[in-house]
Amino acid sequence: MKKLCFVVLTALLFLQNTQAQGKIFGKIISVEENALEFVNVLLMSSADSSLVKGTITDSSGYYEFENVTPGSYFIKGSMVGFGNGLSEVIQYDSQYDLEIQEIQLVGGVELSEVVVKATKPFIELKADKVVVNVANSSVSAGNNALEVLQKSPGITVDKDNNISLKGKQGVLITIDGKNQYMSNEEIARLLESMPASTIESLEIIQNPSAKYDAEGNSGIINIRLKRNENLGYNGNITMAGRQGRHTNYNGNLIMNFRSSKMNIYGNYALSQWNGFNDIDLNRDIPFNGLSTLFQQNSLINYKGNSNDLRVGADYFLGPKTTVGVLTKMNFGNNNLTNDNLTNISGANSPGFDMLHVDTGSDGEWSQKSFNTNLKHDIGENGSSIIFDIDYSLYDNPESILYNNTYMDTEGNDVIDPASLRNGTDISVDIFAAKLDYNTTLGKLNFESGLKFSSVNTDNATIFEDLVDGSWLINEGRTNQFVYDEDIYAAYVNGSTQIGKANLQFGLRVEHTASFGNSVTLDQQVKRDYTNLFPSVSLSHMIGEKHSLSYTYSRRLNRPNYRNLNPFINYLDDFTFEKGNPFLRPQYSNSIGVNYGLGRSLFVSANYSKTTEAMTDVIEQFSDQNTTFQTYQNLDDFESASLNVTAPIVLSSKWTTRLSATTFYHKFTSVIPSGKLDNSQTSYNIYLGNEISLPRGWRGEVTFNYRSSLIWGLFEVDPQYSLDFGLSTNVMNGNGNLKIGMNDIFRTLINNVDVNQDDINLSVYQFRDTRRATVSFSYRFGNQKVKGARQRKTATEDAAGRITRED
Repeated sequence: MKKLCFVVLTALLFLQNTQAQGKIFGKIISVEENALEFVNVLLMSSADSSLVKGTITDSSGYYEFENVTPGSYFIKGSMVGFGNGLSEVIQYDSQYDLEIQEIQLVGGVELSEVVVKATKPFIELKADKVVVNVANSSVSAGNNALEVLQKSPGITVDKDNNISLKGKQGVLITIDGKNQYMSNEEIARLLESMPASTIESLEIIQNPSAKYDAEGNSGIINIRLKRNENLGYNGNITMAGRQGRHTNYNGNLIMNFRSSKMNIYGNYALSQWNGFNDIDLNRDIPFNGLSTLFQQNSLINYKGNSNDLRVGADYFLGPKTTVGVLTKMNFGNNNLTNDNLTNISGANSPGFDMLHVDTGSDGEWSQKSFNTNLKHDIGENGSSIIFDIDYSLYDNPESILYNNTYMDTEGNDVIDPASLRNGTDISVDIFAAKLDYNTTLGKLNFESGLKFSSVNTDNATIFEDLVDGSWLINEGRTNQFVYDEDIYAAYVNGSTQIGKANLQFGLRVEHTASFGNSVTLDQQVKRDYTNLFPSVSLSHMIGEKHSLSYTYSRRLNRPNYRNLNPFINYLDDFTFEKGNPFLRPQYSNSIGVNYGLGRSLFVSANYSKTTEAMTDVIEQFSDQNTTFQTYQNLDDFESASLNVTAPIVLSSKWTTRLSATTFYHKFTSVIPSGKLDNSQTSYNIYLGNEISLPRGWRGEVTFNYRSSLIWGLFEVDPQYSLDFGLSTNVMNGNGNLKIGMNDIFRTLINNVDVNQDDINLSVYQFRDTRRATVSFSYRFGNQKVKGARQRKTATEDAAGRITRED
């Protein structure tokens, strides 16, 4: 690896003497000479009017095209509610920056006799992804990133904070294109600690290309953090709070400074949360013709805080070479109490009628990551090399105390109380390096890259029993689990224009070598495998308004580190969860067809088949009255979905956006309790209303409904919510005020059932979801300062599999 780094850096320094590459840039304005943001800007060949590149304008109406080969072009700007705007034909030689004269778009285009004003909608649909514009939404004010995801069409978050896309779990969450290498639980905690005020948009990519890591069989959700935009400094400060049964608050500060030689940027966010989780768990366990009934209630109260700090700098060595560093730290603590009472009855009940477990836990976590990177432009044809080295450290110590009381129906002790203490420490070290190269060969845009990542996790858990006033180690429950994983990857990806069609194709190869060692249990699992992941997409226009695209990709999901860990996590003596060190990766093949009618209708159909599908399962030892949750590979999982999205213009001040998704799931597998054969068709409806109100106010009303669905053994009842928000600009447009109400009718309640073979249980879960929110943000400095480069660091693909518990 050291040799590889030396060779690459030497080559890049040698290439510094090659010719600089310029760019084409300009501005789109209205007839009133106001800057227009979110305009679609196309760079067209003057020879045959074919598309060369595309982009959109920023908040100042600015656009730019980089890495353009010499040639003859013209610029076309378009946006709903405006006529098209065209530049003169330009001759570009790529030696210097070329500024285009301002292009005007004329407003007032009629649509069904209604004049539509261009605004950035909460949801935008593009050929390869769905974009949720969080920054513009008053409904999202005061919320966190996980709650924003819950409001996004096609996305559901279950009672355990597992994120599903169109009903499918296994979604890869990235931030600014970077994988976080965290498990479902850890990702949920990270998103809960991330204020919505730090987010610009969410990008939902269902069939990614070979350039992306193969992880994430259901697709990718990329969180774009806010960036500020030529020379000078600027910043933004936001404060937000929400009030339900408990008070929560968050705030963040974003700063950016850019000179001709350097760009320095930073972000600090503080989040404090306080909430509860009220769970009823009922189960009926049969054995030898008799049964035992458990009626269990857990009232969980939790609170904590997190701090997120990001500091980075880019130094421009020359017009073609940029060196950057980036440091990120996320740290915080959480406290949890659980008042768990179980009533036990039936012929097989254990010798007592009530079990009360008083649980308290204190934990903290810290995640530190360090990145250094280099970008170098090569030659005349838009070629470039990007090199990243990353190192990331994660640590999560936690202490849990269980006090158990065994009583009769009168509340009298029938067995001596017992206390159990559990100390855990999870540490994860990640090293990664990646090299990406892209170039233009005629009409072919070519990308290739190499990546290496190495992960080491060390999980230690110590259980102690209180015996005669002294804590003694419980050898049967104490354990240490060590896991090492190396992944070697390479990819090639190309795209080209063929007439009116655009073809993209790619192939990724990944070799994985892993070793899991349960030290105390003396269990070792070694794996060594190589996989190919092809992807292809074809898009074309039919006339001027109709577009079609077709996609195929193969992806996988590796088990996250915690799910491989055989440790047992107790709720009480009869209810617990544990990992499975024998979990295997799951593989998914997906195809999709997308149709667009301008920007007024978008339809997508997708089908995927997953083998070795990983999922939560419930297992039971009926003779011991114990039920536990673990993770297992199923034989087959098939999923089909159809999504229709359309804006409905009701008036010049009222626009409704409808998104309806129906999906079909089928699970078939042999499982420990018997045979699983479960299928169901479900649907999700999102209805968003954006209303212009007097005196500059803007209103939002959103409605989300999700029908009943299945996931493996689990049957989930319907769920819906109604949200309301208002926003307005203040302080000469530099300030923005947002207020809102989430889950107005308090209907976000989780009801889950399992009725499989001899397993019969139901779960009712209620959280603090109805809350009033308020947010205020203020911008200062020069708001036209160009923001930091968007980069994908190397380690953030493995960190997405780390787990942290509440």
